Amino acid sequence: MRKLTSREHTILIVTIIMIAVYVLYHGVAMPLRGNVENLEQMKEVKQRELRQKLKTIQQAERLSTNYQDYLAAYKQTKSNEEVMSSILAEIELIAKELNMGILNLKPKRVQRDEFYNRFSVTLTIDSEFVDVLEFLHILQTQPHLFDIEQISFDKGSRRNSTTVKTELVLGKILIPNN
Repeated sequence: MRKLTSREHTILIVTIIMIAVYVLYHGVAMPLRGNVENLEQMKEVKQRELRQKLKTIQQAERLSTNYQDYLAAYKQTKSNEEVMSSILAEIELIAKELNMGILNLKPKRVQRDEFYNRFSVTLTIDSEFVDVLEFLHILQTQPHLFDIEQISFDKGSRRNSTTVKTELVLGKILIPNN
């Protein structure tokens, strides 16, 4: 093999450098660029997922706050007897505010379930129909939240009278402290 001239030696070095650059570019730089692009795409996907999960967490916190409000409204903090007594007093107070006479007010037996207690009261009212409707509306809204389990209206032989005899069974569900 003969010795290379200085010009051939320069061409050989430039060629080796170009081959090295080509190999480095296609062997290292291009795959790294592809990996960087894949990482960027994965980053965007993960950021979208994170935003979605944060949104879900915020919704869960709002629902938890709402749940705590409802739980407070339905939590039984007293004994069954005390609750029944306060329910009777509550009904009598609402009727008194509306100037309604309660003919009969009887508590029913507390129905115990695995997760809640249902308190029921039977009452009879003799009043104007419009007043009865207002009474029922008040009982079913905040803060009272009674359920109407049963209702019957009887005008009876009083055809010319504007009053109606109403028999109700009201119920309230509370969650005991267990």
